[in-house]
Amino acid sequence: MTLLVNFIIIFLRDGGAYIYLIIKAVEGSITPGDFILYFSAVSQFAGFISGVIGIWSNVHNANLQFNDYRSFDELENHTNRGKGVDIPHKGALSIDILNLTYTYPKSEKPTLKNINLHINAGEKIAVVGLNGAGKTTLIKLICGMYTPTEGKILVDGHEINEYNRDEYYTMISAVFQVFRFLPLSIARNVAPFGDNIDYDRVNKCIDLSGFKEKADKLIDGIETPLIKNINPNGTELSGGEAQKLMLARALYKDAPILILDEPTAALDPIAESELYHKYNSLTENKTSLFISHRLASTRFCDKIIFIENGEIAETGTHDELLAQNGKYAELFNIQSQYYREVIKVR
Repeated sequence: MTLLVNFIIIFLRDGGAYIYLIIKAVEGSITPGDFILYFSAVSQFAGFISGVIGIWSNVHNANLQFNDYRSFDELENHTNRGKGVDIPHKGALSIDILNLTYTYPKSEKPTLKNINLHINAGEKIAVVGLNGAGKTTLIKLICGMYTPTEGKILVDGHEINEYNRDEYYTMISAVFQVFRFLPLSIARNVAPFGDNIDYDRVNKCIDLSGFKEKADKLIDGIETPLIKNINPNGTELSGGEAQKLMLARALYKDAPILILDEPTAALDPIAESELYHKYNSLTENKTSLFISHRLASTRFCDKIIFIENGEIAETGTHDELLAQNGKYAELFNIQSQYYREVIKVR
């Protein structure tokens, strides 16, 4: 909008001045020398005004951004920054979701409604559903990134807010759909915290995540830096390679809860299949939640949660849900029919 207003002002101002000068020159009211002088003066003045408008526009935009930051800074902090209950020093943890409802700010319709779910320690859970069903919102609530509008989330028998926020984050390894890399080495991106890097562990995690093939092709291996526009000798990763590296980072953290939000979205079918076959190794001694819209990827999970319109519509194993012949079975058959048709065409 600001650019449009600037364009209109400049067009009216400069256009009017130039038309006036041309008319005067045609009438003979001004000499050719005067015309050139006035024309140059108008051009210089127009450039000065344009510069002032540009500065004003930059200040205005900076003010809007600062207002956003100030509004964020003034938000009420619902997390526990003080002393919390001791975090459990053991393997997988149980998760209980009780009467959970969440409504986004300025939204009248809840994204999640009255969710009740018990996840046993060490259980592998698949959360599936159509886009916009509330899958990622549920995961971010479990991670403590959002505060429930109603209801509670308990991890190992304690509400999330009973834990110190920073200590609670150490209990979760997550791979989200949106992520960023540090302009540092691959090894440091896998192990971003702490002064020392356990290279044996880094290599093991890279191998498990399927990133080893890419790392072996690089001259400097896992010491190769990322983000080429900052590190000219660095490397850029494809979408699938980036997802594998993020998975390696999550495995390196070795938290008792592993959350994977569409971790195979950018992988080719072969890499995706390899990840599924490794899933038991990846989730050993962990409680895992796997979000996917590809229902064929849920077979290896202990329990499937099918979310529709913000509610848990169906729960069970893959075979149990197919036997129910409900929403899950309908969606699975639609997806599998597509693949069968592709095979017939080939």
